[in-house]
Amino acid sequence: MRIGSFAGVVFEVSSKKALTFDDLSRSGSARWAVHDINLQKPLPEFVGAGQESVSFKVLLKGTHGVNPESTMKTLRAFRDAGKYSSLIIGSKPVTSGYFYLEDVQETHRNIDNRGVSHTIEASLTLKEYPKNKPIRNKPKKKPPAKKPSTKATTGTATVKVGMLNCRVSPNLNARIVRVLRKGYSFKVYKIVSGSGIKWYYLGNGQYVSAVSTYTNFKKS
Repeated sequence: MRIGSFAGVVFEVSSKKALTFDDLSRSGSARWAVHDINLQKPLPEFVGAGQESVSFKVLLKGTHGVNPESTMKTLRAFRDAGKYSSLIIGSKPVTSGYFYLEDVQETHRNIDNRGVSHTIEASLTLKEYPKNKPIRNKPKKKPPAKKPSTKATTGTATVKVGMLNCRVSPNLNARIVRVLRKGYSFKVYKIVSGSGIKWYYLGNGQYVSAVSTYTNFKKS
């Protein structure tokens, strides 16, 4: 009877072979970014779903019709080649995505005088890999935007965190048009309010958070 499969290894029970798994556990999480707001509680922003993680234990015994050394060689090669495949339990995949083998822990028992292990206990940790990779389309060319150089600036700000989202309006739910990296400096033409926090206006319809945690501001 076939129980499932992963990485070219078939889990099954028959009169000639017994290869099963135990202690299967599964976990997953959501990804949230938390924005600090002056004198208010932080505002969480949902970024997307996180990876699913699955772990289980496998007992490989030569007396059960299994070649422990050969099976572990297959799993190690799969891990070290950076491959991924569906995790099948019963007759269907665990998720709509694939899984890669992140970690393998082995305990070898019943080793003979040739150094061959006749019993191996293995703990496997799998992480989800998306079946449909996100496609980043090349941005379409836009006509040159009007430069706000003739306007007076209020100062200059410099990003002091790893990444800072630049949005189309002063709102935490507004569309992100680009990401500013740490150390990037930009002119500030005015400071506005939105979503309970202050925002810098960079011109050309672009806004970034003016929370002091993210930037250093110097007046003109």
